Amino acid sequence: MTIEVSRIQLRKARLGVFFVALIALIFVIVFSIKVFQGVAGPISSINWLPNEAMLTNVYIDEMITTTTRDNRSQYTLYTPRIQYKYTFRDKEYIGSKVTWSETYDDGFMLEIGHELKRKFVTSEPIEIYINPNNSSESIFIKSIIWEHMSMLLVGFLISWVVFLYLVHVLVFKMKYDK
Repeated sequence: MTIEVSRIQLRKARLGVFFVALIALIFVIVFSIKVFQGVAGPISSINWLPNEAMLTNVYIDEMITTTTRDNRSQYTLYTPRIQYKYTFRDKEYIGSKVTWSETYDDGFMLEIGHELKRKFVTSEPIEIYINPNNSSESIFIKSIIWEHMSMLLVGFLISWVVFLYLVHVLVFKMKYDK
């Protein structure tokens, strides 16, 4: 179906679509950076070496969030904070990194926090992963946490689809044929 419009109306419509496409591009950039950050660490640590470490400190950090301006709904989210000692190639190091992204939630991260507290109380060693090229760099969970990445990936895909559709509309659909 073709709708007849004047050049001025077409120009205004193109400007509107261009503005919305610009906003979509901002979302594409933000989601792309977040997805890259969530995937780059686990990919770079594929060949890191497992090693035992002893926990020296564990606590669960809390963050209280609100969903409305007048604080009608509050949620408490958690993330574990740890410190551990490990020996690699006859040298002792101290590490504190749990995951690649600083994430708070009331599910997976809280469970990890309770597991780490239990291991700290029983003096049970944990398995960490060490960068063989830089022994002072280590991490407790080196893999992607899909529970957190899934929503990022959905946002990433939706923002790309919207952006590409708007570019398609601008380039191929909004033409003046007279």
